Amino acid sequence: MMKVAVIGAGAWGTALAIQAAKAYPVKLWARDSGHISGMKKARSNPKYLGDFTFPDHLELTASLDEAVLTSDVIISSVPTSAFAEIIQNIQSIDPAKPIIWTNKGLETNSSLFPHEIIHDHLINKDLAYGVLSGPSFAAELVRDLPTAVTLAISNSVAKIFHHGSMRVYLSDDIAGVTVGGSLKNIIAIASGISDGMGFGNNARAALITRGIAEITRFGKTLNASEETFIGLAGIGDLLLTCTGQYSRNREVGIRLAEGKSLDSILSSLGHVAEGVNACFELVKRIKDTNIDMPITCEVYRVLTNEISAKDAVKNLLSRSLTTEN
Repeated sequence: MMKVAVIGAGAWGTALAIQAAKAYPVKLWARDSGHISGMKKARSNPKYLGDFTFPDHLELTASLDEAVLTSDVIISSVPTSAFAEIIQNIQSIDPAKPIIWTNKGLETNSSLFPHEIIHDHLINKDLAYGVLSGPSFAAELVRDLPTAVTLAISNSVAKIFHHGSMRVYLSDDIAGVTVGGSLKNIIAIASGISDGMGFGNNARAALITRGIAEITRFGKTLNASEETFIGLAGIGDLLLTCTGQYSRNREVGIRLAEGKSLDSILSSLGHVAEGVNACFELVKRIKDTNIDMPITCEVYRVLTNEISAKDAVKNLLSRSLTTEN
């Protein structure tokens, strides 16, 4: 039976570990030994999803060596800011283990997406690797509510999660699945701003639709398939993040519309809002290109206090008449 290591015991890593452990032996790793001790004692994750008991097949460890060496496949659920370090450490322990990542966003300073980061840090250039993404909140997956995601890697690995209430669809478009998951959070901030200002359903629908157009436009520059962006990893994930009650990035937008400062918003959230850093890094990346991403650019101007949320909306509405495509 395939053995699984889940690296990172945040909400999503914990939810995936619980899902996989319903059918396969799993080791969940966290860097903080105190966090591991607390989870061992509680047989749950008191910090995230504390109401859900771990399955019998889920073990815990603070040793990355143990997690990697006793597994057949590795699921990385650390933040993108820690992804390069984790990949380097995993590769130094065992460069042959397949790796799937679930983190979204762009790396600070380098402006790289996760699939670009892993490519730059592989010792074994023939390593099987891929990405899991799609419309999914951890709080719903652990409650066994129906969840469908996209996995860009072989179907043998997909079986880890493809059971019970979770359905996995396969893709060969690693770039597209990665970009869709990474950029949707920027549009979710815009959607939150719109909702926070009371602009209604029409405005939200317009932002989602034009947002997926921006994401697709950028994705195609990385040779991503346009079809990916009309699937779960594209429009599906975007819809959920722009409308769902658990969306941290939408919440950032709502609070910005209320006039709160970005620093106070981020300090009060208690969790990472990937869309903020993704917006900063994406704007740097497209600065010297002709890629048209008006929503992203207006969100950036709000985040940097260059303009108000109200002015950002005015700017988008006053753009020149053009064709939809």
